[in-house]
Amino acid sequence: MPTSQNERVPDVTRAAELTAELKTLEARATHFNELAQQVNSEEAACLKELAKQRKKVREFLRDKTVVAAASRDQVFADRLEAIRRKLQHLEFQFPKPAHIILRLALGSTAPVSLKPLALRLHYKQEYELFKLRFTLIFIFLSIASLFIYGGRVLDAIYGFAMLYYYCTCVLREHILLVNGSRIRTWWFGHHYLSIILSGVMLIWPATTSYKSIRTPFYVFCLYINILQYFQYRYQRARLYVLVALDRARPMDTLSGDGFYSGSLEREFLFLLPFLVIGQLWQLYNAWDLYWLWEKHPAEKREWQPLVASGLFLILGIGNMLATVRTWVSKKRSGTGSRKRAKDYMLSNLPGSPPVSPGIMTSGVNAFPFPPLAGKDRNGKEGIDGVGEGMDRETDKLINGVLKEKAVS
Repeated sequence: MPTSQNERVPDVTRAAELTAELKTLEARATHFNELAQQVNSEEAACLKELAKQRKKVREFLRDKTVVAAASRDQVFADRLEAIRRKLQHLEFQFPKPAHIILRLALGSTAPVSLKPLALRLHYKQEYELFKLRFTLIFIFLSIASLFIYGGRVLDAIYGFAMLYYYCTCVLREHILLVNGSRIRTWWFGHHYLSIILSGVMLIWPATTSYKSIRTPFYVFCLYINILQYFQYRYQRARLYVLVALDRARPMDTLSGDGFYSGSLEREFLFLLPFLVIGQLWQLYNAWDLYWLWEKHPAEKREWQPLVASGLFLILGIGNMLATVRTWVSKKRSGTGSRKRAKDYMLSNLPGSPPVSPGIMTSGVNAFPFPPLAGKDRNGKEGIDGVGEGMDRETDKLINGVLKEKAVS
């Protein structure tokens, strides 16, 4: 049946409107690509200029006459420190080259550089939330594996979860490294070793030797995951103060160069015995697995206990050295950091800088989580807001500094 002229007119009009809207969007897409090209070109030019300025600043700071003048004049020394910090802040604004692992996994031209800064912080927030969720999952699976024996089903689920978790964390942390986070080299090595260990535990057959270490292994995992939550509370407060004091960047991960504060130091001393217990437990696991391998006749020995023993040994020693390094660094920087903290807090009380966690590890040292959900003291929510629990921690720090000043 033929369509009347009145019925075709609305269709033609709507088609013309859609065509015009698509042309407008096409023009915006062209403009967007032009802007993206300009951003990339400007970024390349800025990186070239940054390299030039970095070289000039380093040569200036290493000049013998400058060093001598700074040793005599504290004002001049403070000015040099301001120049160094300004350079660090400028470096933070631009992405770093991707490491070889990231290039091999995602390709040499993968878009791993995140722009602008808010997008980087949002990506870091997702990474932290990912770790928090998996830690809770590991706690649940550890308890389930201890009290519900379902053959190798729960063991396989736990093993696959660990393998996926560590592989994902390594890739995400390499991306964070490109986008301004500072991560100790040891923790990357720790993650790679943990990937291997997860694979070994996953493919270990359900033999007599495996069943003999199964329960102690899950008890160890449960202890570590619970300890990691308490570490997070300490690290979250510590990095919050570091960012407020301009001694850390919003994208930073924790390092041994810490801020000395009475309350934070007490928390560290409270955690230290539990950290040492966990690290000694790793070394005990290494010895127990080696003894398990050694006691079997040569023709009946499995390779999994020996490999797992070596991995636990390396992880335990590495974590212990990292803890010692943190302790030594805190003691060295204690006095000067206390004075800088007082001066800064009393003259410019911190607002709500973004909080970043430390580096992940299931090996007892530095396993952070994202900030708790909530609003900051300004009523702001989202990636730039700090949870109310964080404000209470900061208030304790500030009140402690004020009390110390009143006493003195």
